[in-house]
Amino acid sequence: MNRLFGILLITVLSISCDSYLDENPDDRKELQTVKDIAKLVANSYNESTYLFIEWMTDNVSAIPDNTQKDHMTEAFQWISMDSYEAQESTTYFWENTYYAIAHCNEALAVIDKVSGDDDHRSVVRAEALISRAYNHFLLVNVFSKHYRGETSEDDLGIPYVEVVEDGLFENYSRGSVKQVYDKIERDLITGLSLLKDDYFIGSKKYHFTRKAAYAFAARFYLYKKDYSNSLKYCNLVLDDNPNDYVRDLFKIYQGTTFDEMAAKNSNVKEKSNLIAIRKESFYARANYGYRSDKKIFIELFNDNIQEELDVRDQRWSYRTGAIVVPKYHELFRYTTSNTGFPYFIQSELKGEEVLLNRMECYIMQGEYEIALHDYHILAAKRYMEGGKLDLNKIKEHYSLSDAQNAMKLFLLDERRKEFLDEGLRWFDIKRFELSIKHKDIQGNTFQLIPNDIRTAIQIPQSAIVNGLKPNPR
Repeated sequence: MNRLFGILLITVLSISCDSYLDENPDDRKELQTVKDIAKLVANSYNESTYLFIEWMTDNVSAIPDNTQKDHMTEAFQWISMDSYEAQESTTYFWENTYYAIAHCNEALAVIDKVSGDDDHRSVVRAEALISRAYNHFLLVNVFSKHYRGETSEDDLGIPYVEVVEDGLFENYSRGSVKQVYDKIERDLITGLSLLKDDYFIGSKKYHFTRKAAYAFAARFYLYKKDYSNSLKYCNLVLDDNPNDYVRDLFKIYQGTTFDEMAAKNSNVKEKSNLIAIRKESFYARANYGYRSDKKIFIELFNDNIQEELDVRDQRWSYRTGAIVVPKYHELFRYTTSNTGFPYFIQSELKGEEVLLNRMECYIMQGEYEIALHDYHILAAKRYMEGGKLDLNKIKEHYSLSDAQNAMKLFLLDERRKEFLDEGLRWFDIKRFELSIKHKDIQGNTFQLIPNDIRTAIQIPQSAIVNGLKPNPR
């Protein structure tokens, strides 16, 4: 058993809730109604980003004129990010994700003891369970090896925290990846059985609505290779109108400025954007960290199986040589008259991912024509001529006679283009055991081999010092 972060959780429970109660810092004495609990659960949407994993993918190059801090280079070289503990670091993400989980646990601990409408109580309980499951899901996929069924019983997971910390330190074990997945599934299924959208207000996009929760479930079961369940939840998101859940990028990328397009991309009014989460981060700045360059964009878009314009080929170039797509519109929160924090609104679960997840399920079940039907729904809003393809052309393009392997490579290329700069490529590298190379500014080469142990990112040094077992190296 190991100590995890004890005092940090106690601190966050006191401070975060006190920000809207403004009374006694023992927030459990102040939480008197279901509405109070709902506010607490609203704090469980993690404002830290995991986009540092994009620096680990084949979507980026070393750009000499960009700002390259030590922790960025550590990510680029797949070594422990020990030099930095603030935004865009593993430590910041680890701690803030557990802070978010702490709010869920506090809510679940007291929800039956407060007054209020019982239907609302069930919805708040559901949101807390699903948010707790999602936060643990992100942690295990960042800091552990990818789920491999029964063999994952031998792989280190992450602590699955389910109780409120009342003492200075609590003891935790990392458990196994399989054990973590089992607990995620339990919380997710229980939450889904209780969840209703009735009590969410406004756009509802800043909460786990049923559609957002279904999208999470679709990804969860896809990563488990439980294709039947993933298909079920994909279909619950897409209904009979999958076209409605694919943004028309021809319209979004109409405009004169990067920020205008980026704001439209993440607009919560877009039906595709199923859940929006505010992220305090510098990541939106193109001159910050390892980024795509001309060579990456040529690799992604010039050797185009469709041989037609792909509207995702948005080459917004900067003087450093970095090329980014208009996805993140940076805003700023002032804490004094002239200082503060940059942030952006991230669409963390989207209809396009659900559609491509469904396509993957069909491919893995040998239903290639149905998979291509889903692809063409996406392609109609990505390619100038609709991107029409058949299986033979795909096999020919990848020089493969095996239909499933050709379709998997095709899917991975489409996912890479669709989710460029969003971090999902790293999870695909892990899931499909891909090999990639990085070359630094000095010309040194670094290689990640299939199923490399370094795909389980090292947990923060602070957690190791407190007794958690580090990932093998």
